[in-house]
Amino acid sequence: MKVRFYFHFAALLLLMTPGALLAQASDYHPYVSDNFTASLGAMRSSNSFEFESDAIGDPGDDIDFDDSLNVSDQSTFFNGQIKWKFGKEQKWALAAQYFSNNAKGDAVLTDPIEWDGYTFEEGTFVGAGVKLAVTRLFIGRNFIKSEQTEFGIGIGIHNLDMSAYIEGEAVRDGEPQGLKKLRVGENQPLPNIGGWYNYSPAKKWLIHARLDWISANIGDYDGTLWNASLGVAYQPWRHVGFDLYWQYFGVDLKVDKDDWKGGANMDYSGPVVGMTFTW
Repeated sequence: MKVRFYFHFAALLLLMTPGALLAQASDYHPYVSDNFTASLGAMRSSNSFEFESDAIGDPGDDIDFDDSLNVSDQSTFFNGQIKWKFGKEQKWALAAQYFSNNAKGDAVLTDPIEWDGYTFEEGTFVGAGVKLAVTRLFIGRNFIKSEQTEFGIGIGIHNLDMSAYIEGEAVRDGEPQGLKKLRVGENQPLPNIGGWYNYSPAKKWLIHARLDWISANIGDYDGTLWNASLGVAYQPWRHVGFDLYWQYFGVDLKVDKDDWKGGANMDYSGPVVGMTFTW
């Protein structure tokens, strides 16, 4: 069902802009010269998940959801981006990115785990899961802009919809509590600064790089975020091409709220293969 949706969306992108067919030819990759670009890709990611949750707010142990709970550390998921360049000589750019991953696992515990004020004892069978959905919005200005090269910097927002749960027979204050599914999570926007660089060595080829970063204490949150990519694109047709790049996303966040006192340390890295559309 998802594959069909992405196919229809790609076709819609082409049908929306028949005027693009009249665009002048360029000696370099259309990504540099066209106003609109989109990429629909699949990311094969190696993941690591560490979470901490303590109901009374005392520092607890980070739980490695891969090693301790067998939550999968390999995932394949959709990674899509779109960019609009506007203003005089395309000096300004508005970009967006979205990707999400939902990983699950289960294990028989070899050591007890403290989670959200409860204990899951050694030998207990538990299920667990980690979810992350990232929506990135970014606006910036090109400070170097030619037919062949782009370099710009700007500001953006990453909205992080993240959660983790552990489910199993739980104990509290030495008393069995029965089957519990204990979940923590937040939907939190974080501002960031960033930049990009694009270079076209030939008409059909593009080398591209992008970096977003923040390290700050904002309200109930204290942490660091990185979102970076580096890759190469090849465009055999005027409006359709292919992209291969390496994506890294990492967040290390401490949370001090009534419903979650703890933190999360998540890393996603791996290749992305996608189709690109320019007009």
